[in-house]
Amino acid sequence: MLQLLQCCPIAQFALGENHRITMWNKACEILTGFSASEMLGTRRQWEPFYNNPRPVVADLIIDRNIDEFFRLYHDKEATPSKIVPGAWEATDFFPQMAGKDRYIYFLAAPILNADGIIIGAVETLQDISEQKKLEEHIRQESELLRRENINLKSAISERYRFGDIIGKSQTMQKVYELIAKAAASDTNVIVYGESGTGKELVASAIHRMSDRREKNFVQVNCGAIPETLMESEFFGYRRGAFTGAGSDKEGFLCNADAGVLFLDEIGELNSNMQVKLLRAIDGGGYTPLGSNEVRYPDVRIIAATNRDLSQQMEEGQMREDFYYRIHIIPIHLPPLRERKEDLPLLIDHFLTIFSDDDKVPVLPGKVIEALLNYDWPGNIRELQNVIRRYLAIREIDFSNHRNRNNATEDSGATNDKKSDSTDLKKSVEDHEKKVILNALNRNRWHRSRTAKEMNVSRKTLFRKMKQHGLM
Repeated sequence: MLQLLQCCPIAQFALGENHRITMWNKACEILTGFSASEMLGTRRQWEPFYNNPRPVVADLIIDRNIDEFFRLYHDKEATPSKIVPGAWEATDFFPQMAGKDRYIYFLAAPILNADGIIIGAVETLQDISEQKKLEEHIRQESELLRRENINLKSAISERYRFGDIIGKSQTMQKVYELIAKAAASDTNVIVYGESGTGKELVASAIHRMSDRREKNFVQVNCGAIPETLMESEFFGYRRGAFTGAGSDKEGFLCNADAGVLFLDEIGELNSNMQVKLLRAIDGGGYTPLGSNEVRYPDVRIIAATNRDLSQQMEEGQMREDFYYRIHIIPIHLPPLRERKEDLPLLIDHFLTIFSDDDKVPVLPGKVIEALLNYDWPGNIRELQNVIRRYLAIREIDFSNHRNRNNATEDSGATNDKKSDSTDLKKSVEDHEKKVILNALNRNRWHRSRTAKEMNVSRKTLFRKMKQHGLM
């Protein structure tokens, strides 16, 4: 029988009850890269072949399971042992078998003596690597389609909203589909849109629907970090790394490891930081300040900007390699003035969540008309603030020089503000608010450019905007 197996085109070997290989056919030599002279007589051990220790295939395939093999074919309670019908099979992965990573399927059958007692086994080997690759490819494609289908169904089931994002316009439907597709992948995303359009809501929605949803979502406002602190904020530092470093601090990359790093206002990053961040996320790792440890983060980048990054790249403000690393799935959010059909939904949404009681107020016709006719330079963030002010004072105040007439709940008509107010403090505050709003409108609510134009720091601008209810 063993002589017949030698000529078989199928890879086979045999071993005796002492676990040693007694036959190793030519097909087995070709498949495994081990010759019969190397394998015959070997068992559970490491053999030095060609002065290099290599694992004996019998050890990898059979010896580690031979006791289990014999157990399956013996009835332990019977004397003498009896055969249990069946065959023993398994699939395993073997790196660099005959110079190639292989998945091997093997089927073991017992060799019996005249008394029906197992005295050995014959092992049949088959390389199923290509089949496994095809199965894995099909599995991945199927899983991607399944997740994308679930996400798209979720988007379609409530076409007037997507998570915390409100809108049923055609442009928003396209945004919803892109969000769903981005959530089904693990590639980097860049969200474009004017200030106040809800870029952070898009980033959050992608994170919540992705495989990283159980991990951290670390939000970073790149424009609010001084250049001198960029590296320590992103990479962290160790105690004593610099004056004032009294204790260890983990950086954004560490906190976002295995999760998502949301880089808001990414156009504010200088070229030096772009280089270091690119190296960190591209496999080169990073080192916290004051440390020798190199860390390799696993982070997904979702970035957002109201700038034209391609133009910044042409002007040398954005590195080309960094641009193409983050610009994989672009999502463009339309400004509110380009999707005014969504205004009724948004107004109703904000009236509902900001009302103090369960009864949602009904807006007079003149108020609704004023809201629909307004240009909304501050987009949804401005609409949110206008609705909040309306609920507080029952007056729609756009605080814009182009819209000085305010619609009130009582009159439904226009109500000019007095220009000769004797309250000096109030007049100064009103003028300051007007100056800030005019500057914001001129700069399309880009706060960095606004602060620069007004010759104040970003921190001062943020404080003033908060003070006047503009954010």
